Formats: sequence, C-alpha cells, structure tokens
Amino acid sequence: MIMLKLIDIHKTFNPGTINEKVALNGVDLHLNEGDFVTVIGGNGAGKSTMLNAIAGVWPVDEGQIIIDGEKTEITNPDDALRKGLAMVHQELQPIPDRSIAENMYLGRYPMKSVGPLKMVDHKTMNSEAEKWLKDVKMNFDPKAKLGTLSIGQMQSVEIAKAVSQHAKIVILDEPTSSLTDNEVEALFRIIRDLKSRGVSMIYISHKMAEIREIADDITIMR
Repeated sequence: MIMLKLIDIHKTFNPGTINEKVALNGVDLHLNEGDFVTVIGGNGAGKSTMLNAIAGVWPVDEGQIIIDGEKTEITNPDDALRKGLAMVHQELQPIPDRSIAENMYLGRYPMKSVGPLKMVDHKTMNSEAEKWLKDVKMNFDPKAKLGTLSIGQMQSVEIAKAVSQHAKIVILDEPTSSLTDNEVEALFRIIRDLKSRGVSMIYISHKMAEIREIADDITIMR
C-alpha cells in the first residue's frame, strides 16, 4: 500500500527576483506502508526542502501530494500532523529548562477546569508522556528537565512525540549528524520497532554505512 506519493513537485524561493532559487524541479517520490526510504544527494539538491514541503513548512508551488490515495494540500505543520505526518528536524529546538513531558506536548497541553479557570493537567500530561516514552523503549522520567538529556536522547523524545501524535509517516532530517555510535544504534532500534508496526519513514543521511544498514530503498536527488 502506498502511503505517500509526490508527483511533479516544484518549489522556487524568491521568484521573479535576482535572488530567485529553484529548489525543487519536478520531484517524484513514493513511500509504501512500513518502508524506510533514504534520500541522499549533494548540498543544495533540495532534500530538506522536499521534506519541509511534505511536513507543511513550505507550501509547494506546483505538483500533487497524495496521502493514502487521496490528493491533499498541506498548509502548515499542524495540518501535516492532522494528516499523519511528523518531522524530526536536523536542528532540534528544545526548551531545555522545561520538562520532557512539556516539550512533548508543547502547543497541545491537556487542560482541566479548576473552578472558573483552565489549567494545564500536568498529571495527565506526565502519565501520557511516560506511556509514549516507554513505547519507544525510553524509560525517561517525563518530569525531568529536557536539558539533562544528551542530543541522542532528545532525538528519541522527538520520535516519541511523533508517535504520541499517531503519525503514520515520520520524516527524519539527518538525525544522526551529532550522535555517538551508541546513540545511533539506539535510534536504529526505535526505527526498526516503528517499521515493524507499519510506520513509514523518510530519512536524509550522508552516511553510506547507515544507509546500507537500514534503508529499504534509496532516492538520489541531484
């Protein structure tokens, strides 16, 4: 079953100006259920632009995005999440002085009523965060500050966040660029587990050894 199909995707930045840059020019891609597709190519080939277009960061200029057989438009990252797509960016943007749970539920905190007031339901949030962390084999204390974790562990929290949002497609933009070998292996264990559940993934990497180890298919962008 094809989960995601891109057909003839175009994206130009600053069109009609001296700074015009064609980032995507007729890109096609398809992703099957449970597939792990690696995207490789030189700097400036449009890899991150393509993934950001799928994730709703950049609107496409032309072309079709088809999810579960239906043509769709992705207007922003929240819209992408509602349609089952989540992205773990290369440059993480954590809030280190807030808890792991607060980072996972940023912008979608569970609320409760206390008299006439609405307040964050920390008990529910921590309980849910703990469940999703365990789901990706990460037994972190959801109440611990995110800043106490390593970069690799923060990546795992981002993946747990994607899983908690019931993402069917997870996009990973060079997630191992700052990881140790042990952290990479931990990440790959999570990836294999998600694949076994039918989650589809797109992965940007420049590391050929990683690609040979984990990829089902490779797309080259020039």
